[in-house]
Amino acid sequence: MTISIKPPTIPTQSGVYIFKDKKGKPLYIGKAANLRARLKNYFTPRLADGRIKKMVASATRLDWQLTNSDIEALILESQLIKRLKPKFNIVMRDDKRYAYAVITKEEFPKVLVSHQPDSFPEAIAIGPFTEANALKTTLRLLRRVFPYCTCKQKHNVPCLNYHIGKCAGICCIKSISNYHPPAGGSTTKEDYHKNIKAITDILSGEKTALIKELGRQMEVRAKAGDLEGAIKLRAQLEKLERVFANAQIIKDNQYDLLSESTSPVNKLLNELRATLKLKKLPQRIEVYDISNIQGQHAVGVMVVFTNGEPDKNQYRKFKILRDQSLGDTGMLTEVLTRRFNHPEWPLPDLILVDGGKGQLGTAIKIAKINLPAGRQEINIVALTKNDKHVGNHIYTAQKGKPVLLKDLPPVVANFLLRLDAEAHRFAIAYYRSKHRGQYRPT
Repeated sequence: MTISIKPPTIPTQSGVYIFKDKKGKPLYIGKAANLRARLKNYFTPRLADGRIKKMVASATRLDWQLTNSDIEALILESQLIKRLKPKFNIVMRDDKRYAYAVITKEEFPKVLVSHQPDSFPEAIAIGPFTEANALKTTLRLLRRVFPYCTCKQKHNVPCLNYHIGKCAGICCIKSISNYHPPAGGSTTKEDYHKNIKAITDILSGEKTALIKELGRQMEVRAKAGDLEGAIKLRAQLEKLERVFANAQIIKDNQYDLLSESTSPVNKLLNELRATLKLKKLPQRIEVYDISNIQGQHAVGVMVVFTNGEPDKNQYRKFKILRDQSLGDTGMLTEVLTRRFNHPEWPLPDLILVDGGKGQLGTAIKIAKINLPAGRQEINIVALTKNDKHVGNHIYTAQKGKPVLLKDLPPVVANFLLRLDAEAHRFAIAYYRSKHRGQYRPT
């Protein structure tokens, strides 16, 4: 490295750092809650990954820009990557997809996190953000200040999120006569849209302008005698300041470039990719299981693993509605068809279904029918367990014959069994709760 800067001279505040080449062109942009702690890892001889070495060897300058909070670092990084498009931010991703905040176009817009913003052609996409989890945490914090709706259907009575201050209430109530807002609460569609605009402004880097506008509105309402409205705006400003002052969304025990290449999860997913000959890294894996007793009272579930770990906020339940005499493949057809009727759900990189050749064929057929143009090919695997004659094995679209799990790398075989076991556990739990009368069908 020809960069003359040494770690002791780097500040310990949050911010964004930029590696540049001799012409001053950005090579890589990253963020950190503590710049010194993050950047010192690039000054160590233990850089093993060839791509990282290439980037560091090409860099002749290291710049940084301080921020007042983790959230501001996340947002600034997003803006700079979008504007400057550093080549190593793409190369180092190992086919990972950046996350986007998607603002839907509907009467009461929703705020979603998606790796595929093009799936929402009429929505506003803000990003890219390098860490989906950090973006989700930011939205959870902002939602406490500017409530918005996440309900999938309207209710006769206000939802739980309304009662804990995370939902405006008016957005998902069937009858406005059942809506009784607290003092200073959102009472109109205009109030709701102001909340959405505030979140949009913050994620777009317009926090300062937003604070000035909220302050101006507070003064206008106070002068007009609307003390209740002025107090509400002041409370929002105070909450917003606390969010930015206290939020810790960036984990400094990891560092962007190095962790992408050396983390155990990344190694596992690369091993899975190589073993199954997948076209891309399986960041989002969806696992499907059907639970029933002798073909009756059937339910289905979708379990999601994101970056190798269960993502329980993405789990979904399906009460089988059609003729259950069609068997497991018929019920799987229903579940997958209903799943693909949700374009707002991110598409998977890999689908694992519980079953054999029949289930694999069914899944491939339904995917081809329902996937959007350009995504007609998707990786699908079927897992068969406890086969007395063959043993645990998988079916893939590439091979007509079963592949024994014992012939796969142990880490891959164990991971596939873990995926299947989690889906089976969730399906059994849903089936039991359904027959205790404690379920709400999806």
